[in-house]
Amino acid sequence: MADRSKAEVVLRLFGVNLEQQGRGFYVPLEMLALARGIYLAHQEDPEKFAGLLDNGASTAYKRTSHDLARRIATKTRIVEGDEELGKAVELDSPETMETLHALFSSLLVEIPGRRSQPSWFGAHIYPFVGELIHYDAVERRIKQLDAFSKSPKKRKQAEKVSAGTNAPSVERYLFRDGGGWAYKVLRSDPDPDRKEATRQGLADLVQDSGTPLGNLAKALSAHDFDYDEVPVEGSDAGIDLYEHHSPWPDLLRDGTRNIVTRTATVPRAKRTESLMHWVPYCLARHQLHLARRKLGATDGESILLDFGNDSTPLRRESQKNLTSFRNDIVNAINIQAREMINEVEGEGDEARKRRYERFTKEAGNAVDSPRAFFSGTLAAVGALNATGGRRHFTMKPPMLEGLVSATVPQGTEMEFDQFCALLYEKYRLVVENKVAAASPLAYEVDPSFLDHNGKAFREKLAAIGLLTQYSDATSMVRGEPR
Repeated sequence: MADRSKAEVVLRLFGVNLEQQGRGFYVPLEMLALARGIYLAHQEDPEKFAGLLDNGASTAYKRTSHDLARRIATKTRIVEGDEELGKAVELDSPETMETLHALFSSLLVEIPGRRSQPSWFGAHIYPFVGELIHYDAVERRIKQLDAFSKSPKKRKQAEKVSAGTNAPSVERYLFRDGGGWAYKVLRSDPDPDRKEATRQGLADLVQDSGTPLGNLAKALSAHDFDYDEVPVEGSDAGIDLYEHHSPWPDLLRDGTRNIVTRTATVPRAKRTESLMHWVPYCLARHQLHLARRKLGATDGESILLDFGNDSTPLRRESQKNLTSFRNDIVNAINIQAREMINEVEGEGDEARKRRYERFTKEAGNAVDSPRAFFSGTLAAVGALNATGGRRHFTMKPPMLEGLVSATVPQGTEMEFDQFCALLYEKYRLVVENKVAAASPLAYEVDPSFLDHNGKAFREKLAAIGLLTQYSDATSMVRGEPR
């Protein structure tokens, strides 16, 4: 378990360490890496290692770094040299490497707002099939003493490269426990039927696909520089779900079940994409709900989604929504820090007090990072219009597909107005005029703008194949395209 001393306040308030570095898609990438690793460990020794979503404070998982494929994707120098590389890739023709680069570079997860090409360890492969799922990694210097290590793996690595060389090391770098929170939410599901359905659907995503792409990925991973000789032990005991204070853990369970169980009607890649958007969205909303609760809010936060093309009073209100929520997160952290300072008063622990005091200020990295997790995550998954500038709440097509798939159970459909009402009832999302009447936002935006917004939302659903308009003026929303 990583040292959390610098994030005690954030951990106490939100139950999990939420930092800008682990925002957005890193949450589901980490969750799927844990799920894949646990699946592999269980397959290796079913009696010793827990299975997927099995209960228990401690779980073991096997980490795949995919460092070779990621270095090929980013055209990073292979420090092992051509002789070692030739064991994995046929080097008779340069076209082979170029083809592999073109393939794996096209599979890298796009991180919105990124201004430059990342190092190979900052580039992650989209987990379209189980064999592509991988853990985090970074570069570490090979030491002279590694050649004499008791670990056969370290001795083998020291033989491949000279001492002082930076080489891949599989370890947590960009992952920051958001995926651990999501996995714990699913693992601790109190509904046995829902949990079993989720387990089966998740297993279909993380197990070997046996496809040509999967076989290629598996073949390359066998030549990774770093790997786990045996599964590593992990624990999520430091993560508190706060599920009695927030509806979002249970909403995550419901939505994930609806997404992953569409095995007969939705391709694996589309299910994975929906999960990649739904999981971080739930964690960001969970963060906001807990922050507002700390500030004394007793009701769910209403969010105004803008689907129009023009700047209107509705959009300006949505922008105000976002600014207010970002301030709520900072104010909640300030309050939590002051409470924790009061707890240690008289104990004489000045070091702890100084750590907490960093979080009582309204500016600075201590509060900026968790606040940026919220807005950065929503922007990454398409729940905001942009990563910077004047931002408002909306739903871009991939996020909207994930939301609908999570909300409408498999094999069912519902009338458009009913669907909009359900979005407000479950998630407090305000889209059109009829729903807004039940929200405090009804007094902030003229009904005509909300009516126009509802029509734009209907058109957006139809454009992505999730809504059918019938001749009798009925519009039906379903969880997957026909």
